[in-house]
Amino acid sequence: MSTQPPRRRRRRPQSTSESDPQMPRRRKKRSGSSGKKKKSSKKNQILLLRIGLFAAAGIVLLIGIFMMDWKGIGKSLGLPSAQERLLNRVIAIKEEQADLLASIRDEASARSAGESMKDLTVQIAETMQEANDLRKDKSQKVTPEEDRELRDRFMSLNKDLDARIKQETERIMKNPSLRPIMAEVFQDARFALMEAQSEMRKKSLQAGASSPGYSAVTSWTSLSPGDDIQALHMNVNWQPGKVVEVADDGKVKVHLNIHSGINSFDQFYERDKLRIKD
Repeated sequence: MSTQPPRRRRRRPQSTSESDPQMPRRRKKRSGSSGKKKKSSKKNQILLLRIGLFAAAGIVLLIGIFMMDWKGIGKSLGLPSAQERLLNRVIAIKEEQADLLASIRDEASARSAGESMKDLTVQIAETMQEANDLRKDKSQKVTPEEDRELRDRFMSLNKDLDARIKQETERIMKNPSLRPIMAEVFQDARFALMEAQSEMRKKSLQAGASSPGYSAVTSWTSLSPGDDIQALHMNVNWQPGKVVEVADDGKVKVHLNIHSGINSFDQFYERDKLRIKD
């Protein structure tokens, strides 16, 4: 009688991790030269876009500041002597503007032109303010013939200067290294112009406290609640109202008629921003 061979015990199947050889881990693809090139290209595109926008803004700003429409200045500005003096100043400013632009050849000259650019914009603002003041002065008159003669002479000179300014501007903006610098210079000049205009407008309005028919409110002016008064509202215009309260420090609380009885808008004003009717 034959004996059966012993039964072999089946081995449990080993786990995949034990039986299969470990696969090498996949390494993350490092950003190679192609990836770097893509990122660099994208950054360059963004930079070029920004420079392009700055340059475009600079050109528009330059045209707005240095090539202003001066046609209206030659109309009803005053006596021939005053009118001619003002127009000659405009021409002189624009000649200086053109010379300044012509001097810009590299980054150093572009940066050094910043302060001069600001000064010229302030001169423009002052000239425009003087033109507006003369235009409002009804005692100053000029004959149509005198006005036409001066304007024709002025516009001829102005046309040549505008062409020169435009030519110099286009030359500067074709230089990639100058575009971002000039964009910053033009922006600073714009802010200088706005600040100068705002300050002159404020002074002009405050001077209106002593306009014909009105008296400026001083520290000696006696005021009582209910008195009629006018206040320089938001440094923009004179608005009528009523005195609500006079503080110990001299400030005057005023209710303006434009607020239609809403007391929450009442506010204290310095006396140099108040006037009363004579």
